[in-house]
Amino acid sequence: MKKRVVLTVIIVLVFGGLLCLQPERSMAANQTGVVTATSLNVRTGAGTTYAVLQYNGAEVKLSNGTKVSIAETLPGWYKVNFTYQGAALSGYVSSSYIAIETAATATPTPTPVATSVTYRTETTYKAICVPAKLTKASSLYKSNGKKRYTISKRAITLSKGKSVKILGEKVIKGKKWFKISFTYKKKTRKAYVRNTYVKMTLKTSANARIANVKKIARVHTKKGTTAPYKKSGGKAVSLTKGTTVSITKDVILKKTRWYKLSFTYNGKKLTGYVNSKYVKLTKKAVTKKVPVIALSDAEFEQAMKNEGFPESYKQSLRVLHSAYPYWQFKAYKTGLDWNTAVNAESKTGVSLISNSRGKAWKSTAADAYDASTGKWKVFDGSTWVAASRAAVAYYMDPRNFLNDRSVYMFEMLEYQPQYQTKAGVNTILSNTPFYNKTFKYKDLTTGASKTMYYVDAFMEAAKNSKASPYHLASRVKQEVVTSATTTSSAVSGTVSSYPGIYNFYNIGATSSSTPVLNGLKWASDTKAGTYLRPWTDPYRSIVGGAQYISSGYIAKGQNTCYLEKFNVTTYKRYEHQYMTNVEAAYEEAIKTKKAYAGMMDKSPLVFSIPVFENMPANNSPMPG
Repeated sequence: MKKRVVLTVIIVLVFGGLLCLQPERSMAANQTGVVTATSLNVRTGAGTTYAVLQYNGAEVKLSNGTKVSIAETLPGWYKVNFTYQGAALSGYVSSSYIAIETAATATPTPTPVATSVTYRTETTYKAICVPAKLTKASSLYKSNGKKRYTISKRAITLSKGKSVKILGEKVIKGKKWFKISFTYKKKTRKAYVRNTYVKMTLKTSANARIANVKKIARVHTKKGTTAPYKKSGGKAVSLTKGTTVSITKDVILKKTRWYKLSFTYNGKKLTGYVNSKYVKLTKKAVTKKVPVIALSDAEFEQAMKNEGFPESYKQSLRVLHSAYPYWQFKAYKTGLDWNTAVNAESKTGVSLISNSRGKAWKSTAADAYDASTGKWKVFDGSTWVAASRAAVAYYMDPRNFLNDRSVYMFEMLEYQPQYQTKAGVNTILSNTPFYNKTFKYKDLTTGASKTMYYVDAFMEAAKNSKASPYHLASRVKQEVVTSATTTSSAVSGTVSSYPGIYNFYNIGATSSSTPVLNGLKWASDTKAGTYLRPWTDPYRSIVGGAQYISSGYIAKGQNTCYLEKFNVTTYKRYEHQYMTNVEAAYEEAIKTKKAYAGMMDKSPLVFSIPVFENMPANNSPMPG
């Protein structure tokens, strides 16, 4: 019988790769814990079969935020001491609803002899401003490419040779348009013109980005499709979606525009020609280190006011600021009505939860639950069912997670080399099959067989994608690690349908009865030629998958774990969501906290915390 139980758990983990089980809990006696449930029963023994503790003729229930002293740890339970109605009592509570309180180390006081400055990496973007000239007389249009641009009701046409500046571009019905600025009657104006009539006058390189590549963008040694392909290490050079390049020449051959590009390929500086249809102008990213100053209490109060945090957020933020004065909190104002957002995320199939949860956590909607049989419809793997509206509201309400244990679901996901370290990634990978382990892969340039530690692969992925290595490692641990020694078949390389294919982030593993196979199919795609696919070794999957997460989510504005689950941004709102597990953002936050252990108070973390319109006065309660 025991063997059957163990087998069931393994199946849940393997086929629920996109989803996760119960949150990890810290199990340590002689520590202080905080109640996270709305109302927590205290029992006379370690188990639900024991009666609820009585005091003055009534059951003892601890409210959210109550502090307890942990006297003993048992499987799934704590024996706790606490004060209740003025009396000192003890009893047993479920460890699932107790958060271990971590004391912050004292912030060192700077001295004139050795002043310690805390830095954070920040990225800003320079506006596109490329000098150009018109190659022929051109009519100007408004942004839709249909209506003519007019001044005083007169349609404007610019003459051949007119100097302009390219500010951006867009594609309308397969045709590329440049947004330009120009001088007309001594005033600077803006309009749109077909890109075929504009030639860049490049005295210096202009930044561009390969984007919207429908097939591999091969690089030629000269302009024209008949020119030989550029080679590196004996192989033709192909630029993948998201590759950053610099345009050094803008030339036309038989009415086709070609760009001469300068770019880095497998660590080497190369040049070559690409059809302009594969290149999209972007803003230039400028990364710099900036000093971060710890705010006084008065300055922090003003900062919260300036950000526009509601009163119901502020007390929790004050507690965090007191412990971690270098932390910064930004209000992400969604502009969305709270109930509207919760209803959208509660739509059947959008947010899932383990069927092992109690009834209050699971949806009883007609398309999610069969009242005649008392069974829930499975949407993913073998056990993942639709979450209840109450469960969605609980995990969507940011106020439930403004503590130093789970606030990391709001951490902005930029790579911060000052404090996101190899040691921190190793902490996340501890108790997994990837800890202190190596893998073999083929060098992208030479094809030679090499060996690399997993931790180094995550650090390289972070440098390449500019995404937090803690986020990347936590995501992999969330998606494919099933125990300290086992993983999902998504990273075994031995699935018969897709032999030698790996998918460390479970990208493309959409909710179905076979999510792992869906993910491996996506990872094996050889047509797109993007994100280093096909993922024929762990290196390609870890580094290429990081590129996908960075460009597909973080760059789209879903730059926190919360927003990757609950997409309340303007980009494909409520649809473009990385995971369906309603608890996933919370669970990843717990893993991230472990990486910061011992240096949280010294790290200038930035948290982007969603704020909704018409939120309830009190936190959304935990179901049941």
